[in-house]
Amino acid sequence: MVENQAPGMLIEGLPFLAPQEAQAVLQQGALLVDLRSDDLVEMKAFSVPEVIHLPHALLAEHALELPRDRLLVLADSSGVYTKGAAAILKSLGFERLACLNGGMLAWDQANMPVVSDPEALLHGECACAMRSRKDRAISAHPKESP
Repeated sequence: MVENQAPGMLIEGLPFLAPQEAQAVLQQGALLVDLRSDDLVEMKAFSVPEVIHLPHALLAEHALELPRDRLLVLADSSGVYTKGAAAILKSLGFERLACLNGGMLAWDQANMPVVSDPEALLHGECACAMRSRKDRAISAHPKESP
C-alpha cells in the first residue's frame, strides 16, 4: 500500500472503506466527517475519537473550514452522498479523502461503536408519520402565547 493512502476498495481513485477499515484509520488520526442531517446525528452518532458534523447541504459553504493535513473519512446514512461530497472537496483542492462504504447503516450493522439517544429514535405505526419521542414531548407542551 502506498504511504498515506487509505485501505479499502478504490472507485474512480477514491477509497471506500468497510466499517472495520474506517475505524482503523480513525484510530490512527483520520477525521470522520458526518454528512447526515442534525436529526439523524441526534438519533445515532458515530462513537469515534474525532468527528465533525457537517450536513451535506452545508458542505460547499463550510468545506474550507475542514483540515487538509489529515485523511477525511466521509460518512452519511447509507453511502449515497459521500462520493458527491468527495467530488466537492476534490474540486476545492482536498486530496486526502475516503468514504465509509454503506454509511451509518453498515457501521451499525457491523456492530461498530455508536452513541444513541432513545428519546430521539423514531417511533410510530407508519413510516410516513414516524416522529421522535422528543417531538411528541414538545408538542404535548405547546408554548403559551403571550
